[in-house]
Amino acid sequence: MKKKLFCCSLGCPKNRVDSEVVIAQFVDSGWEVAETSDKADLVILNTCSFINDAREESVNSFFELHGGLKKGAKIAVMGCLPQLYPNLGEMLPEADFIFGVNDLPNVAETVSENWESGYKGKIGQSEFIYTASMGRVLTYSPWTAYLKIADGCDNFCSYCAIPHIRGRYRERPLKDILAEAENLIKTGVKEIVIIAQDTTQYGSKTGSSLKKLIRAINALKGGFKFRVMYLYPSGIDRELLETIRDSEKMHNYLEVPVQHISGTVLRAMNRRYAEQDIYNLIDMIKDVFGENYLLRTTVISSFPAEKKEDHELLKTFVEKGFFDYIGAFKYSKEESSASFKMRAVPSKTADARFAEIEKAAHECMERRLDRFVGREVEVLYEGIDPELKVPVGRCWNQAPEIDGITIITNLEGEKEGSTLKCRIVSREGTDFIADILK
Repeated sequence: MKKKLFCCSLGCPKNRVDSEVVIAQFVDSGWEVAETSDKADLVILNTCSFINDAREESVNSFFELHGGLKKGAKIAVMGCLPQLYPNLGEMLPEADFIFGVNDLPNVAETVSENWESGYKGKIGQSEFIYTASMGRVLTYSPWTAYLKIADGCDNFCSYCAIPHIRGRYRERPLKDILAEAENLIKTGVKEIVIIAQDTTQYGSKTGSSLKKLIRAINALKGGFKFRVMYLYPSGIDRELLETIRDSEKMHNYLEVPVQHISGTVLRAMNRRYAEQDIYNLIDMIKDVFGENYLLRTTVISSFPAEKKEDHELLKTFVEKGFFDYIGAFKYSKEESSASFKMRAVPSKTADARFAEIEKAAHECMERRLDRFVGREVEVLYEGIDPELKVPVGRCWNQAPEIDGITIITNLEGEKEGSTLKCRIVSREGTDFIADILK
């Protein structure tokens, strides 16, 4: 009988892509994918270690999966946690296999060769990035796929441990990215989501640019759409915005993580822009797109350098209502980040400030998303939601996993993966309710 694999991927979509590359190795080697972990001969946990909460989730998930292993099954840990803790094998002796980022291209082979003895690799600085020839097994949806164009980061934001965990910035050649995009389209993917730690840096290593990449993907044949995530603010210029606007297959969806608006805090964060730069960027976005765009951001409350006046500045900025989606986070003190030694904002003060920012962000999103009610949109129908038991999909202003969904009310035999012309009739939180236009 064929051995079975179960893979649990935590954290960001970039981790999901790594998991899909590894799953493909096992499938190509004759393994089957198990629906649940207790049916698998090998359970792989792809971990996240970006912040403390993510590390706790990774460890808790490991012991939950380990406790449910069937007799004779093995468990592997891979990804960001081993990169952060190179001695993880000593910390988690229950793990049969431990893989760092550089082990990813050979995980299936290594498991096969070391099934009885186990394997705990020597963890070095992350250098691996996959290629189109490696193959993937899509795990989010048959109709939506992430396309990772680069890995690692050279921005060195003082609150962030990504360069320490994922290594320095490295990118795939344009030709290789296009080859994978074409393959995804041929297999039926209707939406491609381009990701990296900083997509605006693309081309700095290969003599290309994000603008060239967008134009090249837009020129590919097929009935698909795409969007680009993680646009670093100072990497956005007018030509890039106009390229997005003029690319008919690209959604006018802009994810721009500003993190803060106070110049003092931004300098302490080692972000490469100032308060006025953000306001200028927002004005430029409005000038290029009019009202035909969606703007998402993230903000960090209670960074160590933040004083009361900085907090008030951030709160006022959020309340101005520029953003359709806002991910609000409370600063997390990370040992491998440059800000670790800075004096933290007192816990009670930080909690109170974060509550205010979170409330302002929620109210801002409520106001902004109302503008879509009544609009005619195309909705990618993705199937019956397993919890809600209703047909759901996403329209152009909803990125997978991080935004809401669109509930379709009058479905009559349409196939999953279809693009449906709908009218948004109402909104519930960040979710939309839509009718199909007959």
